[in-house]
Amino acid sequence: MAGLTTPTAAAPRGAVRAQGAPATTPMMAAGYALPGGEAAPAVASGIATQFWTELVAYPGGSARSLWLLVDGVWKRYDNAPGHWEDMVQRAFTAGQVVRVWHDGEPIVGLVVSG
Repeated sequence: MAGLTTPTAAAPRGAVRAQGAPATTPMMAAGYALPGGEAAPAVASGIATQFWTELVAYPGGSARSLWLLVDGVWKRYDNAPGHWEDMVQRAFTAGQVVRVWHDGEPIVGLVVSG
C-alpha cells in the first residue's frame, strides 16, 4: 500500500530532526529538516513485490542498479552495495517484507523486515 511520508535516515544526507536529534527510522519522520532549516522532501512509500539487479551496467558508464517493483512501477537504487542486493534477495526468498521509500524513480530508503 502506497503512502506519503518523509524519510529520515534515508533522506538526503545530513537530515536531522528539527529539534537537533539525529534521524533514526522512517517511522519517526515528522518534523525533520535539512541542516539549512529546509523541510525534508516528502516521498512516496510502498512494498516491493519483485526485484532485479543489473550485474553489469548498461549502457556502459551508467550506474549498476538494484531495481524494485513498487505499486506496479520499477524503482531503482544506483550503485547498491552487494550485501544490500543479497539481503533483498534473501528477504524475497524468505517471504519477508521489503519496504521502499522513493522520490519518483530513485529509491531513497529501504527496510527489510520479517
